[in-house]
Amino acid sequence: MLHLLQPIWMSLAAGIAVPVFIHLWHRRPGKVLKISSVQLLSAASVRHARSWRLSDWWLLILRCLLIILMALLLSQPVWRQPLTTRTVKGWVVTEQAAYPAFRHQIDSLLQLGFQLHAADTGFSRLRRPEDLAPDTSTASYWQLLRTLSQRVPADLPVYLFTGNRLARFSGPMPAVALTLHWQTMTPADSVINWNDYTYFLDNDSLRVRQGRSAPSGTVFSFHDTLPGKADTTTLHCTIYTDKYPEDARYLEAALKAVQQYTHRKINLLVVRQTTAIPASQDWLWWLSDSPVPAGMNAGRTIRYATGKPQAVSTTIGNTPIHVFQRLPVKDTIGALWLDSYGEPLLTKDHLYTHIDPAWNELPWSGEFPETLLELMFSATTAKQHDRRSIDIRQLVLPPRAVAVKPAVLPLQETSLEKSIWIILFLLFCGERYLSSKTAVKSE
Repeated sequence: MLHLLQPIWMSLAAGIAVPVFIHLWHRRPGKVLKISSVQLLSAASVRHARSWRLSDWWLLILRCLLIILMALLLSQPVWRQPLTTRTVKGWVVTEQAAYPAFRHQIDSLLQLGFQLHAADTGFSRLRRPEDLAPDTSTASYWQLLRTLSQRVPADLPVYLFTGNRLARFSGPMPAVALTLHWQTMTPADSVINWNDYTYFLDNDSLRVRQGRSAPSGTVFSFHDTLPGKADTTTLHCTIYTDKYPEDARYLEAALKAVQQYTHRKINLLVVRQTTAIPASQDWLWWLSDSPVPAGMNAGRTIRYATGKPQAVSTTIGNTPIHVFQRLPVKDTIGALWLDSYGEPLLTKDHLYTHIDPAWNELPWSGEFPETLLELMFSATTAKQHDRRSIDIRQLVLPPRAVAVKPAVLPLQETSLEKSIWIILFLLFCGERYLSSKTAVKSE
């Protein structure tokens, strides 16, 4: 079925009125009558002979078709048909970096009639492997599979060639209806060493944390040196609470665990009066329903959100930490912690739950200090340096019987631009030929 991606350009087809008008207004030369003497003719005004009849039908049709095809070409025509094993042999979906490793297999599949598609969210169809663009996406491969399952029928063979970086396999594994043949490769830059961050210890020596990541895993090592130049000194953290002293106690214990793990110089202060808050601090945890006073100087302030608590049953991100109560979301800027439904629990400035056993499992979870470590010292995550690879056994998808098949049969689009360009060229040559032939006749 023909479909136009930009149908508004078809309005240019009204331009066929121009050649029709020209052919209707065509002036025909007068006939020469041979007579014996002009004296027998009375004087008459000179008149030009015109014919309102259509002439040169084939030439008129060609010119109208040229205008219609130009409008059609600008409308970006595609031919849509149901994507089935009868219309397509199968799909080859590959990343540019994976193509050299599987060149022979991919070329063999393309020679058998498989279609080549890029490993992006649009699965754009390509004519040759040289058209593959560098993969700059950081999206999860699991999300790629979910989108792919909505684009192809369950019985269509799909050969997927990607990298095996563990960082690209975030989130739960989907249950999809796909006849999938998935092969992965290890990128060339599979090992990396880097300096994670530098800070002063509580004994005034300097500690450098170095990371090394390889397909087998990521390890960190610490090297202590004599005091020297560094951008970090003592980290000042203040916890303010008025009617939530237990929340402050849980948070203080988690921050002390972070300090014991990193041995970083951290000055931790817990206060219940605003007058006791220092003039400046790096972190201010405002565990209170009251607003933060104006002029409070802190590098980063995280406050309890306000509102009516809502009972929920969710978790914090991909952790097993359950959340039982939360507050209505009013600010989504810089969301850092998300629940399992994708709703923010912690944004740049607001915490939409309390550090309380009645609200969540943070106070009793061993992962609470770890989440604080990632929040306060983001360099420790080092996701851009992660070179770990996934075990090939983890790529075994759940049984297809439990997957939900697409409600609408997927369609495949084939661009008609190349065909229309060829037809335009042939019609233009035909029009020029008939036009020159007509001009010779009229002379």
